[in-house]
Amino acid sequence: MPGANRWRNPEDDLPPDFEDNRDVHYDAIRRPQDPEKFIEALQKRLREALTRFDTALELGTTGGVDIVRKQGEPWIKVSPLGKQEEPENLVALKAEIERRWGTIDLIDILKEADFATGFTGEFTSVATREAVPKAVLRRRLLLVLFALGTNMGIKRVAVTGKHGESEAVLRRVRHLFVNRTNLRASLVRLVNATFAARDARGGARAPRARATPRSSAPGPATS
Repeated sequence: MPGANRWRNPEDDLPPDFEDNRDVHYDAIRRPQDPEKFIEALQKRLREALTRFDTALELGTTGGVDIVRKQGEPWIKVSPLGKQEEPENLVALKAEIERRWGTIDLIDILKEADFATGFTGEFTSVATREAVPKAVLRRRLLLVLFALGTNMGIKRVAVTGKHGESEAVLRRVRHLFVNRTNLRASLVRLVNATFAARDARGGARAPRARATPRSSAPGPATS
């Protein structure tokens, strides 16, 4: 079962000769066999780290870290990270898209990608049956994926567009269709279509991505 190793017995991971050669294995990981010595060393490192932090607070050399009060309780405040530089390949990709097609909406790119690959067909419902027409479902899926991918959120997409879809409808599509398995399958289709287009131009054959097997567990019915 995926993730089961997290709860396994750590004793099962010990070398077969651990009890007979305990000293050798402890030396290999540079740890004392005496638990008291281990705890003392850990406490010493902690005290030294706190002393350095206290000194840095007095000197103002913590790099933006400070201790403040929040709702009457001590709170460690960390300054936000600065804006990272945009990756060169992303800059080049944006420049090429603008050169070819000018300024276009991301939703249009998503729609064209689906026209070319049909990746929304990988989004199957967790319900036992679905009566929504394919064209309507496709539109709703594209809106939901656009909302999630751009971090706009479903609510903002629902109220700012002229698509005629309500927030409740989009959230239902999100609940029934958008899950890890379906997302992986749609990405596999997109990646393989990209490889195929590249192979057609260059003649080289790239490896094909593979989808994760879907679960056959039934879900609730909807109409």
